[in-house]
Amino acid sequence: MRREPLAFLLDSNLGGRVSSLQGVLHGMSNQNARHTEHSFSDTLSVEGIRTDMLPRNRLSVTVRLMTLVALLPLARQAKANEVPLLIESSPQTDHGSEPSIVFQHNGPHGQGPPQVILADEIPVDRFRKSFYQGADLNGGYLGDTGNQAGGLNLTYQEARASFGIPLGSLDNILAISPYFRVDQLDGPETIDASETLYDTGVTLLNRKEWSDRFSHTLILTPSVRSDFRTSENAFRLFGLALWNWQKRPDLSLSLGVVYLGRSDLPPLPAFGFSWTPTPRWRLDAILPRPRLSHRLWKDAGNAEGWAYVGGTLGGNTWAVRRDDGSDDELTISDLRFLFGYEEIRRGNRGVFAEAGYSFNRSIEYEVSEDEIDLSDGLFIQAGWKF
Repeated sequence: MRREPLAFLLDSNLGGRVSSLQGVLHGMSNQNARHTEHSFSDTLSVEGIRTDMLPRNRLSVTVRLMTLVALLPLARQAKANEVPLLIESSPQTDHGSEPSIVFQHNGPHGQGPPQVILADEIPVDRFRKSFYQGADLNGGYLGDTGNQAGGLNLTYQEARASFGIPLGSLDNILAISPYFRVDQLDGPETIDASETLYDTGVTLLNRKEWSDRFSHTLILTPSVRSDFRTSENAFRLFGLALWNWQKRPDLSLSLGVVYLGRSDLPPLPAFGFSWTPTPRWRLDAILPRPRLSHRLWKDAGNAEGWAYVGGTLGGNTWAVRRDDGSDDELTISDLRFLFGYEEIRRGNRGVFAEAGYSFNRSIEYEVSEDEIDLSDGLFIQAGWKF
């Protein structure tokens, strides 16, 4: 569901109506209060609002009943206008803060039917309000678990900076990310490859929201990938185009194409869906990087932590010079199963760490058509956004 920035907190009139109930509620027994709560819940259900997701563990019966009474006029107004009024919430945060009601407007530029959420479910703003969007430092290691072809270990380091340019509005942003990456090979001399491979370029990303249901995502990365000893076929192009449809508040469908700029793979279809059954769970069943994520904790709109499992395609293609002086294209490929943890902080900041299993590994030369199978491996990688 698309969410605009926070519009306004609980208005004073509605807050006054809630406060006026405190004296009556204070004298209720717990049993009577719960009975009254169920009555209001049934009424709200008839009016079209689900209340079963309101947290119960930290939210007292009295506060919960006050919440339901406050929502009843809004529910009737929304029903009269034939527009949906939604409640999204989750159980208490790990920081123990009590949830509070927040109003937002859905639709482009903050217009459309109102949406009621809890303050603890305010999304973390991933972008900074400036041209400079931050920087990344990433690194990792893959260790060979066998001795097939003598064994081959891989190490990489990458640095990236990000900038954002609004194209007319904040609903249409162009993100520009120049980067530099170094891959180091540690293996037997029988593998005819340079020990150090380089990848440098700029990633261009554009995501435009055409309406509250339709958007597109475009990524284009022109780059130079080589051992810096040859420029023959060193220019590579990565491209991704996705059309997204927000079918339901919890379900988004995507369809497009991805070109990895590798010698061993043609353009591939990119399709799938993202399903968020609750604020704590998310399934991104989109090729070529499916992922199942579970939110472990959240600090309102400031930060949140996620654990996840998934899979991805590994490897890349570089232009290299062989030991005999001829130019060729080297492709290292594998499939990966991984699990990880990511901490997202406001303003495009955070950290991540991943580990997993690498299989179906191989080295292939394009011109000579040599292909070498490798043993499976274990890998670990991490990154810092600041």
